[in-house]
Amino acid sequence: MSWRSELQALRDDGFDVLDWLSATEEDDEVVVTACLVRSEDPGSFRLVRSPAPVESVVDMFPSAQWHERETAEMFGVTFEGLNAAPLLLPPDSPAPLRKAQPLPARLSQWPGEVDPAKPRRRQDPPGTPWR
Repeated sequence: MSWRSELQALRDDGFDVLDWLSATEEDDEVVVTACLVRSEDPGSFRLVRSPAPVESVVDMFPSAQWHERETAEMFGVTFEGLNAAPLLLPPDSPAPLRKAQPLPARLSQWPGEVDPAKPRRRQDPPGTPWR
């Protein structure tokens, strides 16, 4: 069953609210996940997952507009049929939530490293006495 037809079937079954939609990067694949809720029973929900790219569902769930555009920008996912005008980032920006995207330099020093191969210096928790 395709992404769109699975969401359509759940909507027809009473799951009429798209609560959230986002993506995760698993191995070398981006997977889009949507959470549908029944308005009559808010404790009842279903998750639908599909590898990207997927079809836009804005015509079925108007609330998906923001979620799809944000996911497209942050993960570089293509939603077929979506008007993907820039939402939060400048045009042609790389997808910042992809694992391949390096951690940008920070304005202030912090104990982490962009390169995970470099060891981190040992630190004592705040408030502990000197050794």
